[in-house]
Amino acid sequence: MCGKPCGGKTTVARTLAERLRSTDPRGANVDVVVVDEASVNAGSRDAAYANATTEKMTRGALRSACERALHARGPCVILDSLNGIKGFRYELWCCARAQATRCCVVHVDASDEDVEAWNEARRREGKKEDAYDDAILRDLCFRFERPIASNRWDSPLFTFRPATDSEARVEDLLDAVCAHVRGDQSKTTPSARALVPNKATQNAPLSQTNLRYEMDSATQEVCDAVLSAQASNGGACCSTYAFGPGLPTLRCSRVLTLAELRRRKRDFLQLASKSLNASTTRDGVKRLFVDELQRAFA
Repeated sequence: MCGKPCGGKTTVARTLAERLRSTDPRGANVDVVVVDEASVNAGSRDAAYANATTEKMTRGALRSACERALHARGPCVILDSLNGIKGFRYELWCCARAQATRCCVVHVDASDEDVEAWNEARRREGKKEDAYDDAILRDLCFRFERPIASNRWDSPLFTFRPATDSEARVEDLLDAVCAHVRGDQSKTTPSARALVPNKATQNAPLSQTNLRYEMDSATQEVCDAVLSAQASNGGACCSTYAFGPGLPTLRCSRVLTLAELRRRKRDFLQLASKSLNASTTRDGVKRLFVDELQRAFA
C-alpha cells in the first residue's frame, strides 16, 4: 500500500485482504498477512512518525516484519503503511525479488485537503489513536513521493481515488490486483510473472579461495540450529527442525548428538568439496546438507 496519511489505505487493504481470501480459483484458503504499524508495536501514529529517528525505526520494523512473512510459497503479504519514500519502496521491491515473488504497488490517492478533513473527522469520532497531529500530518504529506508506474519498483501500479472512484471502478481495480497477486496473466499484464532474483538480491556465491571454509561455516550453522533446538526443548528430540525460509526441514524421531552431527558433517564436506564450485550459495550448501542428514537419520 502507498498513500498519504488518513487517505483510506487501511480501508482498501481490508477490502483487498477479504477479496484475496475469497477469490482463489482453486477453492483453497488463501493466507493473507497484513503488516502495519500496530502489528510491529510502533505505538501511536504520532509516536511512530514524531521525528526522523522514530520514523526510521518504524520503517525498519515494518520491513523486517515483511521479510519474515515473505517467501515464494508463503502467504500474501499486504504492507498497510505510508510507504511514501521511493527509496523504501525500492527496498521492499528488492525483498520481493530476493524471494522471487510477485509484488505491486496499490496507491490510494487523496488530496491534502481530503486527508486533513478525514483526520479531523477521526478526532471528532473519538478515534484519537488513529489521528495525526496537524504538524506531523502536514509534514508527511509534504514529503510524500508519489509512485511512478515507469519505475520498476512501482510497477505494476494500481491507483485508487476514494473521493471520486465509482463502485464499479473500485471493483475492477480490486479484481486486477487479485489477478496480479495470483499470477493470472489472462486477466492482467505480463508483469504478473514471478520476479527473478539477480546478483543484487541473491545469496552471495561462495568464494573460490575460501570455498572449504564457507562450506564448513554453512554446515556448522545447520548443526548449531539442531543442537540449539534440542537444548531449548530440554534436551529432548524436537521431531522437526526448521532452518529458515526456502530450506527443507529435518524430521527425526530421536535425539541427535554432537558427535554424530560432526561425523556426518565431515563426511559431507569430503564428498561435497569435490563436486561443488564457487557458483553454489550458502543456502545451497545448507539444503544439500539437510537432505543428507534426512537420508542418514530417517
